Amino acid sequence: MNQTAAFYPGQRWLSNAEMELGLGTVIAVTDRAINLLFPATGEGRNYAIKDAPLTRVAFSAGDTADHAEGWSFSIESVQEQNGMLTYFGVRSDSKEKVEVKETFLAHDFQLNAPEQRLFSGQFDNPKWFDIRKQCLLQQHAHLTSPLLGFVGARVELIQHQIHIAREVGQRFAPRVLLADEVGLGKTIEAALIIHQQLLTGRAQRVLIVVPSSLVHQWLVEMLRRVNLAFAIFDEERCDAASEDGGNPFESEQLILCSLDFLTENEKYFGLARDAGWDLLVVDEAHHLRWSPQEASQEYQVVQEIAANTKGVLLLTATPDQLGHESHFARLRLLDADRFHDYQRFIEEEQQYAELAQAIAPLLSILDSGTSHIDTLSLEHIKAIESFAGKQEWLSAPEQLKPDAINKLISELLDRHGTGRLLFRNSRNNIAGFPKRILNSYPLAMPATYKEAAESGKPDIHPEAGLRKRLAPEKAMLDAKEWHDEDPRVSWFIEKLQALQGKKVLTICAKSSTALALAEAVRLKSGIRTAVFHEHMTIVDRDKAANYFAQTEDGAQVLICSEIGSEGRNFQFAHHLVLFDLPLIPDLLEQRIGRLDRIGQTQDINLHVPYFEGSAQEVMLNWYHQSLNAFEHTCPTGGVIYEQVREELGNCLRQPQDSDATAQLIESTKHLHLDMLQKLEQGRDRLLELNSSGQGKIAPFIESIQDSDDSPYLEKFMSNLLDGLGVAQEERDEETYFLRPTESMISTLPGMDDEGMTVTYERKTATQLEHVHFLSWDHPLVNNAMDMLLAENNGKSSVCLFTDKTKPAGYFWLECLYVLTGHADKSLQLHRFLPPTPINISLDAKQTLITDEFQDLQSVKGKIGRQLCQALNKHITKTLESASQLAEKQANQIMHTQAEQVKQLLGDEINRLLSLSKINPSIREEEIQFLQTQYDGLLNAISSAKVRLEAVRLIVNNP
Repeated sequence: MNQTAAFYPGQRWLSNAEMELGLGTVIAVTDRAINLLFPATGEGRNYAIKDAPLTRVAFSAGDTADHAEGWSFSIESVQEQNGMLTYFGVRSDSKEKVEVKETFLAHDFQLNAPEQRLFSGQFDNPKWFDIRKQCLLQQHAHLTSPLLGFVGARVELIQHQIHIAREVGQRFAPRVLLADEVGLGKTIEAALIIHQQLLTGRAQRVLIVVPSSLVHQWLVEMLRRVNLAFAIFDEERCDAASEDGGNPFESEQLILCSLDFLTENEKYFGLARDAGWDLLVVDEAHHLRWSPQEASQEYQVVQEIAANTKGVLLLTATPDQLGHESHFARLRLLDADRFHDYQRFIEEEQQYAELAQAIAPLLSILDSGTSHIDTLSLEHIKAIESFAGKQEWLSAPEQLKPDAINKLISELLDRHGTGRLLFRNSRNNIAGFPKRILNSYPLAMPATYKEAAESGKPDIHPEAGLRKRLAPEKAMLDAKEWHDEDPRVSWFIEKLQALQGKKVLTICAKSSTALALAEAVRLKSGIRTAVFHEHMTIVDRDKAANYFAQTEDGAQVLICSEIGSEGRNFQFAHHLVLFDLPLIPDLLEQRIGRLDRIGQTQDINLHVPYFEGSAQEVMLNWYHQSLNAFEHTCPTGGVIYEQVREELGNCLRQPQDSDATAQLIESTKHLHLDMLQKLEQGRDRLLELNSSGQGKIAPFIESIQDSDDSPYLEKFMSNLLDGLGVAQEERDEETYFLRPTESMISTLPGMDDEGMTVTYERKTATQLEHVHFLSWDHPLVNNAMDMLLAENNGKSSVCLFTDKTKPAGYFWLECLYVLTGHADKSLQLHRFLPPTPINISLDAKQTLITDEFQDLQSVKGKIGRQLCQALNKHITKTLESASQLAEKQANQIMHTQAEQVKQLLGDEINRLLSLSKINPSIREEEIQFLQTQYDGLLNAISSAKVRLEAVRLIVNNP
């Protein structure tokens, strides 16, 4: 670039003040003025020749330039004649020789290279260089952090959830069964696994298949927990997409649909199966029925998609002891080759049951913290050594130390039959749950309800008829009539008044009931009320939930339809009103589970009004006296309901038949206790230990907490957002309100046009779901850094520094390089070598310096250009030295990272190869992928390149 060249018509120049105009062409030159046309925008400018704010664009041999017709060419030589430049080179596409006059250069040219911008006088305030450097440093630190995918999840740091997510999320194409009991967080575990797989590049395309009733729950969970926006696919959407041709399932990367949609639409099932997925997630997998003789349609649909998908997560809370054949069927979906013979599976499981019993004395040492136990029996030792090999110390009580036991347990976990495929935690081995207290309220049934119940009309749809008996207001067409006569309404208002100041969650079967009840409360009491039902948009549901969550001026009560039992966090409430009772035990548990979750700080009071002598009373007594389902979780409820549903239905239709009800309650109670006993006997302590993370995950959680406690992100984002033009208003000690301003340098993806409330505190984020939880994982944080790095801000900077020990005009050059490699995303190059910043600072004598510069002073454009012009040759020479040092450091980094690949992946490959000889759950494709990743990463690292990202000229002004 030449700042002092004479002006001639046809030459190309850049405006220093208006770079966005692109390349200008000299149209006319007089003694005092110059006229330029900027073809990219069609605008013209007149400048005084003296001090014109223009930079001559002149390429050199070795540069690459763009032609106005859209193709590029590499320059081999340059010829100047009558002030005009002609470039001779080779086209990049056709490789033909070309001759290009500068008039035909691309009009939208921009100076991007840092040295070009510096020499042309295009430089920024020194703060931009610092922000650019910090963005690169933080991106590198986050992409290489073991916390990637965890720090940004809006979840409590619960040991077993974090352990399972970490264990599964780090695998290539994981195929596992998540079988924690209700309330232990399977959906959170799945969300964390999906998030980690996507951020690390292990997965790009994810399909979630769930029952119809859970579609919106999953949509909300993915968005709130891990900021993943899934697209809901149904028949209407697929029909619309099919009009454009192609496979609609290939139009999105993250898709959520119901299982019913796939089973009822053969065409779209086939398209979903053939679309190609990295990860399939199936919730409520126990509904997939299978036997050696017959498989349900639902099972077959999932089986075909799973067979075409690399990774599979199945979620179910139903324990295998309640249907061992069904448990085997789910494992078949994960690995059909491994689980192909049911009888063989039973024999193998029996062996591991014997092992679990054998190690029970060893586990008691870990549980109690003691270091001594009586000598193990010979049978125990033989059972253990049949899996782990000879262990001399087992027969010596004085040597049974926790360290040795932990080492043995780790070896056994690796070899456990389904240990890599199945994760199951129960409330027996997880602490932190509240007490549940049942409060029931008998009420007299209104005459209109009694008449409807005794009408004797047969039920066209038996279960629908039973639900009307449990929620009798459904039969009343006039909403005003029922809530004026129903004594539950006045009872409800009195209960709310008695609980003044306390949050009350209320769940009804139908949205019409919820709406009418809320209106009655508003008219008769003035109590602040919010409503939440399936006919509201997700945004409106968010507003209702937020209104309920507010501690001051918020709603005292949230009245929900059944959708209120979706996966929302209402743990700040401790009172749950069940305005009616559901027919199915699993749904009752789902309702109570809105409050009864890990992290609940107080006991939960359940309030159940019911009509005496009605189906409601039968249902209440059946739940409470048979299953103890109100005060404890009921893992047997779903299975028992299927066994006694006919008898239960009869009792609900004939509530006056007390003998039949008593008989039902007694027989159900025996079934329940018998199943509970089988569950306890069937507990696999080795499997529970593997699933809980006990003794393994605590240091990792401490690292997340340390990241949460660090104030650096908040300070960094404050500077970055301020620089990008985002206004930040402090709302309170924990939250800020962000809004875009007219000075924003570009549109920031993820920033709401109307503004958004954010927090950097995990506790605040988990309590207030409408507040965005900013972390290094959050899209807004990463988009803000990407936005800055995509712009030219900070690529070149000129500033002054005061050092009285150095003469005026002495300079320093701070050069920021980036080492970058390229590889297929599935190889996860960013895990080992993400864009890596290399900072080289040299003084005027080309001596390497490590000191950070403080109190730098910005300079005006004219002075800065004069300094760059005066020091041009010295800067060029210093840049050459800096580049050589950067290459040297880059080679060292590449060598270190290659050795890390060899160590980490090499060790894992060897471990899995050894395990595969004794544990058939180790899949061959998992080992093959690791080997492919190993070779590909070494190749990508060896071919990585260094580029200059930014340069800052610091001139002494003593």
